[in-house]
Amino acid sequence: MSKRKFREAKVWEKPQVKIEWVEEEMTSYATTGTLIDLFAETPHFPEFIQCLPKRVSNNSYPTEVFALSLMAGFIHGQDSIDDQEEFEDEPGVESALGETPKPRATGDWLRDFTDENRKDLNHFLHRQAMSYRKKIAKNKPLILDIDSTSHVQHGEKMEGLAWNYKKEWCLDSLVAFDEVGLCHGMELRPGNTFSSVGAEQLLESCTTGLSHNDEKYFRADSAFCNEGVLRACLRLGYRFTITAHENMGWMNDKNEITNWTPWIWSEADVKKAEKRGEKLPECEVGHYLYRPSWSDSLRFSVVVVRTKSQDLPLLNQMGGVWEYYAVMTNFNLFKKTDQEVIEHHRKRGNSENFIREEKYNYDMKHFPCQKLSANHAYGQLGLVAHNFLRTIAVLDRPDKPHFAKKLRRKFIFIPGRLIKHARTLTMKIPLRFREAVTRLIEAWQYKPEPAIGFG
Repeated sequence: MSKRKFREAKVWEKPQVKIEWVEEEMTSYATTGTLIDLFAETPHFPEFIQCLPKRVSNNSYPTEVFALSLMAGFIHGQDSIDDQEEFEDEPGVESALGETPKPRATGDWLRDFTDENRKDLNHFLHRQAMSYRKKIAKNKPLILDIDSTSHVQHGEKMEGLAWNYKKEWCLDSLVAFDEVGLCHGMELRPGNTFSSVGAEQLLESCTTGLSHNDEKYFRADSAFCNEGVLRACLRLGYRFTITAHENMGWMNDKNEITNWTPWIWSEADVKKAEKRGEKLPECEVGHYLYRPSWSDSLRFSVVVVRTKSQDLPLLNQMGGVWEYYAVMTNFNLFKKTDQEVIEHHRKRGNSENFIREEKYNYDMKHFPCQKLSANHAYGQLGLVAHNFLRTIAVLDRPDKPHFAKKLRRKFIFIPGRLIKHARTLTMKIPLRFREAVTRLIEAWQYKPEPAIGFG
């Protein structure tokens, strides 16, 4: 029997690359012009410009240049307005915008935003989202998740900084996302603001253009389980599910439930548990009627799910111990089962992904200005950019859209060479990126219906 022969392992040799300096205009932002054009060509772009502070000085850039320059920064994932210095002498950006403002000028522009400008921008966010929904979620009911989040800061001079209940030195934001990830409104406020403050006003702003009878849903955590939010939902025609707060006394009232029914695990849940070698827990659901203290005539259903703990072996041998979770709702439980209500409410957890996207992929974890109103405007403009990119992501992959980080690698960080000839600018992009760029353009080749009637 002959001996097996092994090839000798190759020794890696570093390729020798010769550097050659050229005068050609090259860029890593080759698709910037395309993206800015796509955004500026949408029917609601003129309305967007009307939300911005006016620039009347001949020595100032037009207000749309400030906005589009900041939008380009958000699209490319810049961390702050200081990073806009990267756009200086950058042919990909200059070909789209011309000369770009300095960071200090952009900061002055943000400080010019009035309360009216920021109110208009919040209304625009909702109209923009509703317009985009007509393409990516057509004929689907609006499902709105409102939540608050902290933005930890490390300075001392910024307006609004305060200690929150988590002992964080921060600002706080209240934000509304729908089920496809589009933002409908955002408020920035002092860090010690309670989560639900302003929720009724934001909910009303997010309902502009919708009638009371339009099918729409609202989901929130227990911080929003209060009279003001519940009355707003009823007044505006929302079907809601809100995590029940302990001050309702539901932990005692749950003893009224006699109609406990077993949880029906899906085939996917069963397969996942088998793959992990785990046993699915014993789980049951039921409901009872709750009368709020502020109304004698209203009754809401409180759906309770109880799961037998698997972490306490000794107690399990004695029959186990139940862990409880409750949701208040005005759903018609003749049409929806208790389990369907819980499953619908649990999907609000996806809004946490969009909040994380906002904070880390658009760097709204930190804010650039000392003035609270300027930081609010900065955050709103970032969410306008988020809605734009999110729509592209859903159009590109409706079943599983990319988040911003991967979307940028796919469509935005593309090299190119700018050619200037006979007063014509031509961006030359490597052929291997042709499919991605063409798909980007084709994905946006529709005219989102202008949000007429959302005044």
